[in-house]
Amino acid sequence: MSNKTLPPQLPKNAPKPQAVSHMLMFFVLPCLGFIGWASWSLVTSLMENKAKDIPARIEAVKSARSSGDRWQAVYSLSQELQKMKVKGEWETAVTPEQKKKLFLTLVEMQKEHGADFRFKKYVLLTLGQFGTEDLLPHIEGSLKDTNEEIRFFAAWAFLELLGRSQVEHETHYATVEKWLEDEDVSFRKISATFLAQKKTNPPLVKIKTLLKDPEVEVRWNTAVALASIGDRESIPTLLEMFDIKNIRKLDVRSVDDLKQLLASAHDAAKKLDSEEVFAAEEALLATLNPETPEGKTIFEALGRENSI
Repeated sequence: MSNKTLPPQLPKNAPKPQAVSHMLMFFVLPCLGFIGWASWSLVTSLMENKAKDIPARIEAVKSARSSGDRWQAVYSLSQELQKMKVKGEWETAVTPEQKKKLFLTLVEMQKEHGADFRFKKYVLLTLGQFGTEDLLPHIEGSLKDTNEEIRFFAAWAFLELLGRSQVEHETHYATVEKWLEDEDVSFRKISATFLAQKKTNPPLVKIKTLLKDPEVEVRWNTAVALASIGDRESIPTLLEMFDIKNIRKLDVRSVDDLKQLLASAHDAAKKLDSEEVFAAEEALLATLNPETPEGKTIFEALGRENSI
């Protein structure tokens, strides 16, 4: 499968962010799997300043003098916020005023350094994970960026903020619905997933047209999204996903990607309670040697670790 360029590499010997694997984003888990796609490993800070208070972190980003310093500063900030979130400190120790100042600072700096590609990506990732729905207009502006990857990162952040909102913003949902017909394969995939799982009355007719999309990634993602809400029109495409010949044709980046793909399809298929799909899974397992890396991966993805 095609993958866009990964986030920029850190300096040699420095901790590296988790690879941004698009495969993980495009297959549905019981809940939207976007956080798993975009979250970073919890590593130690890259900055010498170890202060955990938000004002100091904001100042570190603002005082950065070069492109390299800027993106490393916002990356370091994101790591600290991740740790605080895991510990519960993001909600209890950071005041609404501090959060607002943080988001406004990042928005202002992104506008100021609009040509700084790496910085913009990390700002969008940070806003997507920690921001609030009032940032949607800003993120929407980045959807029009001339850079393909910036548009994609903006789309992820846009859906994260929209998905956390307590109300359905019809105008923004309409924007996402347009992505079902977007020329960009990535936008077609993420829109099908989001609308099927998040919209109260998803545009199923439009979503189902993607079951015949020329791109296998779009077809499979759409089938998983529909299966996850119990739509049985996904069954023929799901059967394709449990065919070893089709699996071996994929350009999968890693064992983890393959496992995520099949596990997501398996979890969604269970909601259909389809004997036909269950039979396809059994037929797939029967073709494999569980002692091989390929077989072990697929057995584990389908919840058959104990059969190995």
